Amino acid sequence: MFIYTFLIRFYHFLISCLSLFHQKAKLFTVGRKHIFSKISAQLKSNTKNNIWIHCSSLGEFEQGRPLIEQLKKNHPQYSIVLTFFSPSGYEQRKNYELADFVFYLPADTKRNAVEFIRLIQPKFVVFVKYEFWLNYLNQLHSKNIPTFLISALFREDQHFFKWYGSIFKRTLFYYKHVFVQNQYSFNILQQNGIKKCSVTGDTRLDRVIEIAKQPKKFPEIEVHVKNKKVIVAGSSWPKDEEFIIQTYEELRNKYNDLLLIIAPHEINQSSILNLSKRISDTEKKLSQQLFTKGIQFIETDVIIIDTIGVLSSVYQYADIAIIGGGFGSGIHNTTEALVYGMPVAFGPNYKKFKEAIEAIELKFGFCFTNENELHDILINFIQNPDL
Repeated sequence: MFIYTFLIRFYHFLISCLSLFHQKAKLFTVGRKHIFSKISAQLKSNTKNNIWIHCSSLGEFEQGRPLIEQLKKNHPQYSIVLTFFSPSGYEQRKNYELADFVFYLPADTKRNAVEFIRLIQPKFVVFVKYEFWLNYLNQLHSKNIPTFLISALFREDQHFFKWYGSIFKRTLFYYKHVFVQNQYSFNILQQNGIKKCSVTGDTRLDRVIEIAKQPKKFPEIEVHVKNKKVIVAGSSWPKDEEFIIQTYEELRNKYNDLLLIIAPHEINQSSILNLSKRISDTEKKLSQQLFTKGIQFIETDVIIIDTIGVLSSVYQYADIAIIGGGFGSGIHNTTEALVYGMPVAFGPNYKKFKEAIEAIELKFGFCFTNENELHDILINFIQNPDL
């Protein structure tokens, strides 16, 4: 535990150094300053009838959200204390109406864990998907506070099941119950002696299905998608965009009825300017419009979604979606697009995501590693609309 806690402290120290140059790191650091004073002040008049729900980031929040909604509906006497590890979750959901309190999670040291749990005094705790903070779990276990893990996924190659991972594996026994997404994860836990588990699927699917039933409508976009074949690129990164823009330009020369809607993962001013310049610098000088600037009714080649919170509804206009992140640490949410019944394409780093693997097996998911492969995927659907 000493080495683990040292590494946690060192990680937070590195982030604080990086915060001098990086906006996301700055939010991460500043958001945790005087964190216990903020928590104490906000909880001062609370009855301590709290449920603590922790999500790493925005994606995990979408998995926890259906549970929060049901808890508030069925047990309104409880207060929801929602915590985030990442700024991308906290900054977007710090005003979430169904959470009574929203905080950054203090660094996972023993002292912080003791103080945080003392302040919120949770009746029970829910961690979402991949959250295994050893000091917090040890303190919750020692105080006999029921702790649950939902929408979890496990693989044989994870550190829990390696010779050096015993300290992490032990914490799996601390959960009162583990709710996993699939049978494979269930079997791994059973083989390792964790019997208090069951297969309940991915709560994120509940959320995307609910969104697809009543998606937001965007009349300004609807004007442009009429009689067009629409490609929506969601949560894209620069490497994805390199292939997407090159391929789209080539296809746009052949097919006048194409429209690209691109929603980059990073929406800060610098990222949007770089994306816009990349589009303008194409040989064809592709035209573009920004969503937040008020889309004009004039013809355009590309619409850039430069705001958070609308992508899941924008997918309703797509004929095919390209999911970003596949050339980095891993692809983003494919289910937001799949729920509308369209094919999806993504880069090679998808193997940790079961819905992407299943999409490929069922032949409505497609992997590309270069521009030519993406071109072949897109042109196949353009030329064969029945697909």
